[in-house]
Amino acid sequence: MQWFFPVLLLAVTCTVASSPQSVMAAGSIEEAEFAYDRGEYTKAARLFSPLAEQGVASAQFYLGLMHEKGQGVRQDYQTAVTWFRKAAAQGYVGPQNNLGLIYERGRGVRKDLVRAFMWYHLAGALLPGNEGKAALKRRDFLISKMTAAQIEQAEEMARRCQQSQFKECD
Repeated sequence: MQWFFPVLLLAVTCTVASSPQSVMAAGSIEEAEFAYDRGEYTKAARLFSPLAEQGVASAQFYLGLMHEKGQGVRQDYQTAVTWFRKAAAQGYVGPQNNLGLIYERGRGVRKDLVRAFMWYHLAGALLPGNEGKAALKRRDFLISKMTAAQIEQAEEMARRCQQSQFKECD
C-alpha cells in the first residue's frame, strides 16, 4: 500500500501535463503552418493569433508576414513590425530580414537606413544559406547610401542587440 500514493501522484501529474490545452497548443502551430502553406490565410491567421498572443515566436513571425503581405488579414505594416519585433526579441531569426526591408523602404515606419542595415547585418550573421547571403547583399547595398558615421552607428546597434539577446534592438 505504500507504493499506491506515489504511483497515484505520478499518474495525476502525467495526466495534467498532457492536458488538452497543452496538446492543443502543440498541434495548433502545426495546423496553422499547414493552413498557411495551403494558402488558407484566414484560417491560418485565426490559428496563429492566440499562439502569437501567448508568445510563440514562430506564430508572431507568421502573423507579421501575413500583415506585411495582406494575407488573410488587412495589410498593415505597423502591425507587421510589431509582430516581427516581438518574434525577434525572442531571438527568432526569421523576421530580421523582414525588418531590414521594412526600415529600408519605410513601410509603416519612418525610413531608417541605420536600422535597416542593423537588421540586415543580424540576419546575415544568423540566417543560414542563401537567406543569410541575401541579407548581407542588401546590407552591402545600403553602404553606398550611408555615411561612415551611420555605418558605425548601425554596427554598434547590432552589437548591442546581440549582446542583449535581442532585447535592446531599437
